[in-house]
Amino acid sequence: MSGAVSTFSQYTASVRHFAASGMTRYVVLGAGLLGMTALTVPDLRGSFGLWLNIGLWLCLAYFAFDGVVRSSASRRTGKVLHYLGTPAGIIDVLCIVPAPLALVCGVAPETAWLFAALWVLKLTQDSPGFAQLGRVFVVEAKALASVLVLFLIALFLASAAMYVLERENQPQVFGTLPAALWWAVETLTTTGYGDEVPLTALGRLLGAMVMICGIATFGLWTGILATGFAAENRRRNFIQTWDLVSKVPFLQTLDPSAITEITHMMRRVEMPARTAVIRRGKVGDCMYFIAEGEVEVDVDPAPVRLGAGAFFGELALLGDLIRTANVSTTDASTLLVLDLADFRTVMAHHAELARAIDAEAKRRQGDNQRQRELHVDEFSS
Repeated sequence: MSGAVSTFSQYTASVRHFAASGMTRYVVLGAGLLGMTALTVPDLRGSFGLWLNIGLWLCLAYFAFDGVVRSSASRRTGKVLHYLGTPAGIIDVLCIVPAPLALVCGVAPETAWLFAALWVLKLTQDSPGFAQLGRVFVVEAKALASVLVLFLIALFLASAAMYVLERENQPQVFGTLPAALWWAVETLTTTGYGDEVPLTALGRLLGAMVMICGIATFGLWTGILATGFAAENRRRNFIQTWDLVSKVPFLQTLDPSAITEITHMMRRVEMPARTAVIRRGKVGDCMYFIAEGEVEVDVDPAPVRLGAGAFFGELALLGDLIRTANVSTTDASTLLVLDLADFRTVMAHHAELARAIDAEAKRRQGDNQRQRELHVDEFSS
């Protein structure tokens, strides 16, 4: 009985892992949006309406199951209601409830299933990029709000001025302030539909100034967001790199300024899967930290796999420059590289690092000597 329960638990865990995988979510999302789109085409709806509805129901069932899996983690801590109030929980509710509710209320299927467009919000739940972008908006909120105020000032002043200049020549186009406001919106955003065009010389001059102001305004917004996103990305990378560097045993004795200096010297390298990073017998001139992904170290008696947060190749910094193992990536990986030349520069300015390296090198040499003696004794016996 216990074996059956264990087998069922393993099966349930496997199903949950498969359902929660990113690739599965993308496939279901793409199929659901494709089905929703096809259902709005009369010819396709008439020929494949039943199958399209079945497919959409299956997609909805998947997203419902995905929501249950996410909330189950909160159930163990008694915070299901708290989860439903988070952005991720709200997205789950919006992906599950609206379409069935519309169908129950008698809305036509081709209209009710338009709520499936909300499924694209699932892409934001596990994307670190969206979380990072949200933080940029929070950090740069004041600067963005200031530019928005400038935009609104230019918008209303331009619409009022155009209303005064063009209302007599084009009463059907600029005869009201709301109509002039529409012109100001499409001109400031540099859309320029051409449905409302000033005819007077002053009106055209004003239009040119408004277009220039629009370009400048959106340029400011773009610059603020780009700068903020780059700063946030640097901050995230610095924290990640600091965490990795501080875990190296022979670097733990360093003061924060030295670790910061080493952190700034690290360079990121993107490596595809099944790519050789280190080859046995080659001269080493750097060590590696695994920021993302996984590598395999070919050592006896069996290869060892290292994941995110691990490091390798540190012997090159300890004086043993000849690589003793092959290392290759098993998945697409992001590696942080610390070059030996940069490391020696830091070591020259920090005496405690030189002492730590010397002690670690002597310890490694002692361990290697004991292993060789043990190997000789085993061979002799």
